[in-house]
Amino acid sequence: MRKLLIALILLLTNSLSAQNFDAGFVGGFTMSQISGDGLAGFDKAGARIGAYISYPIPRKKMNFEVGMQYLQKGSREPSGKNGFSNYSMDMHYLEIPFTLNYAFKNGLIIESGFGPGILVSYKEKINQLETYANTPNTFALDFICGIQYQFLNHLKFNLRYGNSLIAIRKEDVKNSLENRDWYSSMVTFALMYQISR
Repeated sequence: MRKLLIALILLLTNSLSAQNFDAGFVGGFTMSQISGDGLAGFDKAGARIGAYISYPIPRKKMNFEVGMQYLQKGSREPSGKNGFSNYSMDMHYLEIPFTLNYAFKNGLIIESGFGPGILVSYKEKINQLETYANTPNTFALDFICGIQYQFLNHLKFNLRYGNSLIAIRKEDVKNSLENRDWYSSMVTFALMYQISR
């Protein structure tokens, strides 16, 4: 976590010394699921924290945006009558998303791009007991799309959807109800605070 904070500070410091660049912080939460684990529904909540730099494209209503963020993804079976979940998988990623954004006059921005990431750590539990049957892939690549809405001078709301393009786990585990590769999908709700313009 310390290395992530240092990288975010360096990212923002370099951007502030450049002209015509926008930079800021992003923070919010995620709702995710995994296809292939036999469960359905965006029942796994997590965090999204990071920073971004936006590069305007001259004479266009577009900009190229790159960031660095910490993301929590995974899967969770809804709690049963006993108040416990029989299955949960927590995955922690360091991701560098990059998107091409198009801005409309009413403050609405459409974004689309890719999010390569590295798995920092993970924890998988079955019936409240940790299991290490099959480690997920270290590298992840998501297709991402979403919208940003500028409702204050330095503040935007961001709704983003991401879906993995490569399997996060190439083999099924014993307790999987489906015999296929695992892919993650995620919806994030975040605020973007712009510190330079």
